[in-house]
Amino acid sequence: MTRMILADGTIMTTLQRLLVLLGMFISCPAIIEADELTDEAPSADAVTIPPLVQLWEAQAVLNVERDKVAHIVNDEDVILVQSTAGIITALNAETGREMWKTQVGRTDEVAMPATSNARLVMIVAGPALYALDKFSGKELFSYRLPSQPSAGPVITEGSFFIPLSDKSLCACALDTLQYLERNQKLPPGIPQAIAWRFATGEVIKRAPVAGSSRVGFVTEHGNIFVVDISGSQKGRSKFQFLMQSPATAPLTLAIRDEEYLLAVAANNLLSCIRMNTNGIMQWTYSLGQRVSEPITVIGEDVYIVGDEGELLGLGLKSGVPVRTANGEPFALPDVEVLVSVSEKAVYVIDSAGRLVTVNRRTGQVVEAKQYPDLTLPIRNSVTDRLYLCSTSGRVVCMKESGIDFPIYHQNPQRSPIMPEVAKPAPAEPDADAGAENK
Repeated sequence: MTRMILADGTIMTTLQRLLVLLGMFISCPAIIEADELTDEAPSADAVTIPPLVQLWEAQAVLNVERDKVAHIVNDEDVILVQSTAGIITALNAETGREMWKTQVGRTDEVAMPATSNARLVMIVAGPALYALDKFSGKELFSYRLPSQPSAGPVITEGSFFIPLSDKSLCACALDTLQYLERNQKLPPGIPQAIAWRFATGEVIKRAPVAGSSRVGFVTEHGNIFVVDISGSQKGRSKFQFLMQSPATAPLTLAIRDEEYLLAVAANNLLSCIRMNTNGIMQWTYSLGQRVSEPITVIGEDVYIVGDEGELLGLGLKSGVPVRTANGEPFALPDVEVLVSVSEKAVYVIDSAGRLVTVNRRTGQVVEAKQYPDLTLPIRNSVTDRLYLCSTSGRVVCMKESGIDFPIYHQNPQRSPIMPEVAKPAPAEPDADAGAENK
């Protein structure tokens, strides 16, 4: 019988070698089957990204026999779930506790997605607009608009701006409408509820965006208007930007050291404009695919999900593709929705409905997991939390393990104030112990 002597002096016979080779051959099919699982096993990158854990689970109020979720939106404080019947449920974004629920408008009346600011929630249902206290659900005022709205409103701390079907943008002061609701008359010196109206001659089908002193909106033909909303120039045009084709996605406003307005057109050209200038172009980028999903800006990175399923990352100030650790452009195929972005990971839903974890530094897929009944993800661009929802109103919140407090991407000033804990004083040497050592 032939023998083999190994480097450590172990003797292996031919029979033993055959048994080892046979064992390796048998194990190969098991390895292949593991690679074909629906949920991808975590890769080596998972070591650097904390695993996801469920933070809370809640149920929105709706009649599951006839209703389903129509819209679900969020800000830093609340999750707002709107049913097709017109019931809105507000859940605490960090605990999932039901804060309030109420019927808005008539039953089964078509409503637009809710929008909010630091203190109130606004919903357009039919021809009327309703403002509710964000933390109690109490109705602050309702107002019947002069014509049918053509898109949802945007709210600042003191006003709201809403496109109307008469091809105009309407501006109203919140305090004026609250006074009108309480006293059934306008405040002294205010001749009408509408502060001003800007006529465009073109239909506005997408919600406007508002910065510190200007509001921007795009018409159906792809013309971007930027209008002053402060001082004596309220309601006057600051500049108009003519895109070469209609807009295919909502405008996105990123407020950093400057206010950057992002717009994408049907010719697949993404434009970045400095909104507080006379329309100075920061950069343009040819995407190569149509974009219908809203653009997400996290820090200095811009994330775009194309209709063909490619996720692309660009620099906010440069428009140059974001590079991974190995120098390759940050790009990911087979993406349906961008769900959330944390410091280390990008979370997306792929075409199979799986929640996919992508390493933000390397661009590599770390893990993919299926949540069969949670088919309505929230595109959360304001914090790093992940929110998934079912059509019956079940809402699940997830976070990265070890991240106790959410990261506020867009409004860091709203972050909870953390108490400062004094560091313990250094221990003084024991005098008795020192004496004994002498």
